[in-house]
Amino acid sequence: MNITNTPLYIFQNNLQYAFSEKKFCPAFKRSTNKDTFEKTADKIVQTKYGTIHYHDGKFLYFDFNSPKNLNDALKAIKYVQKKYTLSTFGVATYDYNYKDYQKAFSKKFGDMKFTRYLGSGNTAMAIENEDGKVLKLSAINQFSFNRKPEKFDARVYDEGRTDDGYYYYIQEKCDRRNIKQQDIDKITKMIKDSGYTPFDMSEDQVGIAKDGRVYLIDPECAKDDKALELMREKCQKWALEHGLDYDFI
Repeated sequence: MNITNTPLYIFQNNLQYAFSEKKFCPAFKRSTNKDTFEKTADKIVQTKYGTIHYHDGKFLYFDFNSPKNLNDALKAIKYVQKKYTLSTFGVATYDYNYKDYQKAFSKKFGDMKFTRYLGSGNTAMAIENEDGKVLKLSAINQFSFNRKPEKFDARVYDEGRTDDGYYYYIQEKCDRRNIKQQDIDKITKMIKDSGYTPFDMSEDQVGIAKDGRVYLIDPECAKDDKALELMREKCQKWALEHGLDYDFI
């Protein structure tokens, strides 16, 4: 029996991949770059590829000096990330992710023009296009166990999966400035009321849309624990049926 084709292996591999420090989360990597911005106030930094904007001492976005196709946008992001350390962890900190994203998404979005880099996290990178919408590129499904977008999520105009197994989402743009604790509390309550578990909630995970409403911009922050438990039970049953001794997390 080829164990790599079994639900047990797929379940285990997906979890390990999603939380792999090697692939996504050098969480304790710290910048020693002298250009790193000191946390004082808003700041603008000019680079050869465009302008970096900071707000409240944190990276806010990077405006390209001209609209760029996906390959050129990734090249510019890679440059400013290395020189100015916009992110200290996640997909933007690894060179091979840029090559993988270029290969996976160029066919679908190669002709789309982009104006702004909005940042990246453990598993995804967000870029704004000329239409003012956000393209999110990800190595894994951003919606926990294929959950559907909920009323607390920023609007998703389009989503899909590439032939290489990468995911993409075109979402409504939301402003991350001036987020208050009450905004975070509101979304957290909406997540709980919808039957999900809030995870890693902060001012970086929510934003204000054009309609003035606050939305969750990182769908990974709403975990479907019920679906996870059901998957565990199914895998446990499968393992027992095939005489396997497996210690589930």
